[in-house]
Amino acid sequence: MRIGLDRETLTRGLRQLGIARGMDVLVHSSLSSIGWVEGGADTVVDALLTAVSPAGTILMPALNGSPEDSPQKPPRLDVRSTPCPMWIGVIPEAFRWRPGVRRSLHPTHSVTALGARADFTTQGHEHCLTPCGEGSPYVRLMDSGGYILLLGCNQQSNTSLHALEELAEVPYHLQDEWTEGIVIDEDGREIVVRNRLHLWRWERDFSRVDEPLREAGAMREETVGTACCRLIDAAAMRHVILPILKEDPLWLLSDRARENYLRSQRR
Repeated sequence: MRIGLDRETLTRGLRQLGIARGMDVLVHSSLSSIGWVEGGADTVVDALLTAVSPAGTILMPALNGSPEDSPQKPPRLDVRSTPCPMWIGVIPEAFRWRPGVRRSLHPTHSVTALGARADFTTQGHEHCLTPCGEGSPYVRLMDSGGYILLLGCNQQSNTSLHALEELAEVPYHLQDEWTEGIVIDEDGREIVVRNRLHLWRWERDFSRVDEPLREAGAMREETVGTACCRLIDAAAMRHVILPILKEDPLWLLSDRARENYLRSQRR
């Protein structure tokens, strides 16, 4: 009989990584990287909630953006029924179904949350001028001493780096025109969310942030199950990475994308 990881084992691994009671943690995850888990995604959700306790908060991305989003094809999200896409993994979708989960009102970059500060972290997303910028759950987490957990995935999954791109006002990241997306809230009301949405064009190399974060002591790395994991202090990440982006706004682009972007600006 195949013996898998249970909730208690996963919880111990998360605590060894540094997750403590009362923390607010935004989780990016890959179930397949963890190994065989008894109960699958729901067991991982149980372990995460146990690790932070009711005094903490677990947040997960519920992203629905696509390269087609534009003023001509505005995005639409119903917080009651729109599923999390498969490309962000099965754990966020299992989490979305938990009783009491809150989902922020944004048509492309919504966040789900459960715990003591779920309302605080998700409220007001519909009023933000950009998907991940000032006032979004990603920046609120930085403001309030929260953490980012990469559970079996690497920095390419770290949506909060888009938040830093928006705070730094890098030139390649957002569409020029404004888009009026639609969100249906929990009461069935339609809300217009006016944003400059992401421009899905330039390839990133988010792995660049690993070394500066290690050097600053802003990131802990351990293995949970068979998954290589990173626990990042969100405020410290902003402190380390934002000045780099302000000095070199193209720093997070891949070498090829940087060359192509610069070439496009010379035309």
